[in-house]
Amino acid sequence: MSKTFSNQLGSTLAHIQDLFDTVIHGLLRSSGSKNENTVINNIKDAGDSYYKTYSDIKKGKDNE
Repeated sequence: MSKTFSNQLGSTLAHIQDLFDTVIHGLLRSSGSKNENTVINNIKDAGDSYYKTYSDIKKGKDNE
């Protein structure tokens, strides 16, 4: 079954968003070892929390 243009566009945008989220998560994780800077640690923790929640949501809806 062929997808309509709007479905293809939406799917493409979702894949692009997923790519950006994966790259950002990788950058947050690779930005150095144990930093004593609490601001950096808080940003990393927030990024991890966001990515975990996003991944959990995506797993439930990825097969549509």
